[in-house]
Amino acid sequence: MTKRVRIENADTAQYKVIVEIWDKGRDGQPDTLADTKRLDYPTAMTDDSVYLTSTRYLVVKEAPVE
Repeated sequence: MTKRVRIENADTAQYKVIVEIWDKGRDGQPDTLADTKRLDYPTAMTDDSVYLTSTRYLVVKEAPVE
């Protein structure tokens, strides 16, 4: 089953958000990074390309300060 999700940078601080989209490896292969979305400003949201399945997961983290 595919589940679309929306993630928003809801903070007004200077820190940015990164959303990594990972596909699980098959047959002992390592997981692969499919895409990375940056949410660089308050109210920035992910688009329709961010979704979960039984073989896909997301990692949400704070971006390094530039």
